[in-house]
Amino acid sequence: MQLTVTGKQVDVGDALRRHVESTLGALLGKYFGTAIEAHAVFAREAHLITVDVSLHVGRGMVVNSSAAATDHYVAFDAAAERLAKQLRRYKRRLRDHHARLRNQAENSEEKARAFVLAPVDEEA
Repeated sequence: MQLTVTGKQVDVGDALRRHVESTLGALLGKYFGTAIEAHAVFAREAHLITVDVSLHVGRGMVVNSSAAATDHYVAFDAAAERLAKQLRRYKRRLRDHHARLRNQAENSEEKARAFVLAPVDEEA
């Protein structure tokens, strides 16, 4: 995964980069195997630190979240919680969709087994 951590009017140190990397790695390990790229942007707005996190998980799937707090770590953790919630919901939708398709296929097989044709008389 390619990770980019940037700061606008904020100094982003090595400890914060490691925290972002470990947290995003844990999220991806829990819900999806790997991701293509991730961006975390820390910005200062008045007395708050805002964090925008963008995660490109797969083909056509980009998950975004943002949060604001007075501390860098608190703001990132809040954004990571929102990101985890979105990933959890998306994975549940995928799992439920595949389960529904599997159940439809099993039901069609049962209907085919229950259908019996009557024998045709050859005299007629």
